[in-house]
Amino acid sequence: MGFFKSMSDLNKQAKEINKTWDPGQQMKDGMARMQEANAMMAQATQAANLALTGTSATASIVSAQQTGALVNFQPSVELELTVFPTGGVPYPVTVEQIVEQIFLGKAVPGANVAVKVDSADPQVVWIDWANS
Repeated sequence: MGFFKSMSDLNKQAKEINKTWDPGQQMKDGMARMQEANAMMAQATQAANLALTGTSATASIVSAQQTGALVNFQPSVELELTVFPTGGVPYPVTVEQIVEQIFLGKAVPGANVAVKVDSADPQVVWIDWANS
């Protein structure tokens, strides 16, 4: 008798789940997650390109705040920087970047870091944590 009672309970649970199941909303949620993943992939590609082709400069961290997001257990950090381009005028920029756990100690206000700057858009900056 216990087996059939369990089957009956499972059937009731399935009917309760079906009352609130919205396939359209599930599709919207899935599409939103795909867009977020595409944005992260584009950001990673941009960072890789910038690491190779960007102009070297230094920057001073004005503020650093974790966003709460994790990518492969590595935190995303929003950093306000003052970039000091070689032979140019310093300027402020805000970047959000994944910072590996071993480099979190370097992501503090007042620290100087090595950066690569996109020559086409100086607001696009990649922090080279390994060489900072």
